[in-house]
Amino acid sequence: MAGSGDAVLRVEIRDKQSGDVVPAMVCITSLDDHGWRVPPDGSVIPPYTTTLSFYRPQRWKHGDVGPVRLTSGEYGDNTIRSRVYEGASAYPFWREVAAYFVSEPFSITLPSGKWRLAIARGIEFVPVFEDFIVSPHQSISRRIFLERWVNMPIDGWYSGDGHVHCPRAQAVDNDFLLTWAEAEDVHVSNVLRMGDLGATYFEQMGYGSAYQVQRRDYVLVSGQEDPRTEIGEQGHVIALNITEPVRNERRYHLYDLVFDRVHSQGGVTGYAHLAWARSYYRQAQPGLEPTWDATINVVKGKIDFCEILQFRQLGIDDFYDFLNMGFRISASAGSDVPWGNTIGEARVYAFVGKHFSADSWFAALKDGHTFVTNGPMLQLDVETALPGNEVRVRRDTEIRIFVRAWAPEVIGSPMTLEVIGSGDVIRSTTSRDAKQVELTAEFRFRPKTSQWIAARVWSHNGAVAHTSPVYLLVDGKGWRNTEKLPALVAKRLKILSFIDARLQDPQFVRNYGDGETEALHGRIAEARTCYQRLLDLS
Repeated sequence: MAGSGDAVLRVEIRDKQSGDVVPAMVCITSLDDHGWRVPPDGSVIPPYTTTLSFYRPQRWKHGDVGPVRLTSGEYGDNTIRSRVYEGASAYPFWREVAAYFVSEPFSITLPSGKWRLAIARGIEFVPVFEDFIVSPHQSISRRIFLERWVNMPIDGWYSGDGHVHCPRAQAVDNDFLLTWAEAEDVHVSNVLRMGDLGATYFEQMGYGSAYQVQRRDYVLVSGQEDPRTEIGEQGHVIALNITEPVRNERRYHLYDLVFDRVHSQGGVTGYAHLAWARSYYRQAQPGLEPTWDATINVVKGKIDFCEILQFRQLGIDDFYDFLNMGFRISASAGSDVPWGNTIGEARVYAFVGKHFSADSWFAALKDGHTFVTNGPMLQLDVETALPGNEVRVRRDTEIRIFVRAWAPEVIGSPMTLEVIGSGDVIRSTTSRDAKQVELTAEFRFRPKTSQWIAARVWSHNGAVAHTSPVYLLVDGKGWRNTEKLPALVAKRLKILSFIDARLQDPQFVRNYGDGETEALHGRIAEARTCYQRLLDLS
């Protein structure tokens, strides 16, 4: 409730280039007590603020403030994710305690004291942080012009979030999500119905192109996260750009059935949470990788992508293993809102060229024309090829490799830039000065064997980025790493033996459908044969 001596702060946020009022993420924080305030007077908490509130429709209308999300993942019932964020802000560049979106000019009453106004619009705009002093009865106006430091769509790269949960039952739900996505400058938001054995959540109004909702070049697309067993067991599956949900509770644990149906619809599918699952579950299962189903089905060529960036965690172990075994996999990323704090905090950029559409974006994701980031931009060229492409050369032919990482200090200037060949660093460059906004490396490389080439970067503020691979084929041979292959296969066979044993535990399989355990034993045997075939071919 406003006091009689309170001041009024009026804020208008515009795009510097166009002059238009734009949605943005905001936090207004007292520098005296570090408490955040929400317009109009800090006394009303917006809908969708706690994680559980996302499970049911909320009363939100255009012009309302968006949900308040404490940026270290500790608000309401969101405490479990604070361990994965390791107490840090969801965005490396965002040091404020909270964030919420606004779509229109607003005013807020504030008691006298010292305050900070923080405004951001994703990672392509320079955030604004202003400290000011409020005196009693004062009237303060701020017109903020947000300026880009980079415009990736001009070069054909469009951002997306592969993992958002929110119900879409009516038009207001679309308006809510599109406003949030615009405030974070995320062009493709994949809104996923979530399922488990017994129920589904975050229902969507429909699937396929008829239910894609687009405003300017921001689009919502329905998908699913289903099936879902424990992340440290079979894991979670994501299916994007589907025409209808794929779900069969009697065969719920046979994930390959879902992959095949999704592909028959023209969809794109892969595993969620590989970014952080290994470190999160390591104590429970020492020496075993989580998300066991990846060990069963990647070797059969069933998936398109892995979610390798989430909650500030970059998880590359499984990703590198499967690439080294000769499988083509795209790098993807997602926020996992509402367990993540905001749409696009981890995002995947896909190269679509001059003509953006949802379909062109998904085609680029499937083909691996992607990089993931929560701060810096990242470029990889092998000759003229971008990530996802193949380059065919003769042994010892000299090729050009160029990498570039760039971002202003306020977003996450690059500290270490590395070129990776089949999992090993083949070139690196480092900056000790956070004010250096760009790192590049250009060199000539004479490959003796086929391999995959990728780039990754760590920023001074902890932000990260990683590309999908370019596939370098020497003398027409595949990029399978024959030197590493025996150890990689032995590791996967150990996991298969563990799964086989777990499936013989009556307590573990008590919720399995009739015949599911037998079918899984058969699929495990098929996977063993596939791994042995890899060894025989090498």
